[in-house]
Amino acid sequence: MPTEHLETDYLILGAGAMAMGFADVILDEDPSARIVMVDRHANPGGHWNDAYPFVRLHQPAAFYGLNTMELGTGGEDLSSGADLLAYFRNAMDKFLHTGRVRFLPMSEYEGDGRIVSTVEPDKVTTVDARRRIVNGTYNQVKVPSVTPPRYEIDKDATVVAPNDLVQIRRPWERYVIVGAGKTGIDSIIFLLANGVAPDRIRWIMPNDAWLLDRAQMQPDIVLDAVVAMVQSLADSPTIDETFLRLEREDIVFRLDGQSLPTKWRCATVDRKEFAQLQRVRDIVRMGRVQRVGRDEVVLDEGTIDSSPDTLFVDCSANGLVRIDPHPIFTDHGVTLQPAFMCQQTFSAALIAHLELLDLTDERRNHILRPVPHPEAKEDIAAALVVTSENMLRCQRNAGRWLRRSRLYLGHHAPMHRFVLGSAQLARITGKASASMDRMGAAPQTGVYAAG
Repeated sequence: MPTEHLETDYLILGAGAMAMGFADVILDEDPSARIVMVDRHANPGGHWNDAYPFVRLHQPAAFYGLNTMELGTGGEDLSSGADLLAYFRNAMDKFLHTGRVRFLPMSEYEGDGRIVSTVEPDKVTTVDARRRIVNGTYNQVKVPSVTPPRYEIDKDATVVAPNDLVQIRRPWERYVIVGAGKTGIDSIIFLLANGVAPDRIRWIMPNDAWLLDRAQMQPDIVLDAVVAMVQSLADSPTIDETFLRLEREDIVFRLDGQSLPTKWRCATVDRKEFAQLQRVRDIVRMGRVQRVGRDEVVLDEGTIDSSPDTLFVDCSANGLVRIDPHPIFTDHGVTLQPAFMCQQTFSAALIAHLELLDLTDERRNHILRPVPHPEAKEDIAAALVVTSENMLRCQRNAGRWLRRSRLYLGHHAPMHRFVLGSAQLARITGKASASMDRMGAAPQTGVYAAG
């Protein structure tokens, strides 16, 4: 089988949400640009192809997806995984219809422009990218269905991914959820919604995390919440006090009112979901699982009982790993990363817009700096400060585009609140940065150095 050679402007590695968001803006704002996209999945959508069937967005669909395509019905709507796969498939069809995009599914990029099919090794494509190679896979999103557990499992124990919950055909004596992230939360709510009694659910929670109230993430008020978070950082002496203040303002909450969570990952739930989680009383806080056996579970800090009629649901995959930031724009390359806290698709669209402006890469990297997905509670400081600084610099360099972008949190605020929120951020960001430094929570990497 002869090697096919393609020439293009952009070679985009991956066809997940960020890669699609970047391509969407390039196609929309540069009518001459041509793109080749490569992905190991058969369809676009990245990790949504592997997610559990009952997954939904954490935050409103109003500011998720592609800049040129509305998603959902507006307001509080949270699109399902099936909705998202259809959305990205429809978007890819539109891309292909332009005649300016070539999609290579079920393929792996091997470097140096070489792409090989995962189902036919003799099918090789080489690509010459005239402008950039865009890495849309840097964030390494991992979901349980394609990420084996990192703990030992005895042959007599039953451990499944959340995807398998919809296939249960008999009741189990006990359901044990392993993992305290959003996947674990979703799995518990799924079981409760399908009639499982709370006292039959055990939740292994290696670390408690602060949770974000979805009511504060609604399109018309979310900018106010961001300002309140930055203000809290600016006015607080410690990270813990930052969160306690946000708790008093009903922006975040915690499951255990007697202890302070150590994690912050932007996991977002509403008050009804939170009330459901509180029905589960059997919560194990003994560190991470080391081994799942037929009659016992070994954890970092001890051993708990089990039984043969226990279904373990592995939710321990680190969905959005905190990865050290990398310069977004480099010679002949773009590395897609969040540039606003926990706003991946908007970040990708904004990166694409900056790519098309008449700027040097040095200037682009000064305007927009990466904001790694937060993990520990201390990460909120740098995430908020760099997000706010990025927002202010982008308003000076691409303010009109920002206001018009449906993915931008400020787009949905009434004009008077948008102007007020922007002015408040300009006033308090410097104080928040000083507070971050005083707390010792500043990022350590040179990527963040002021330019």
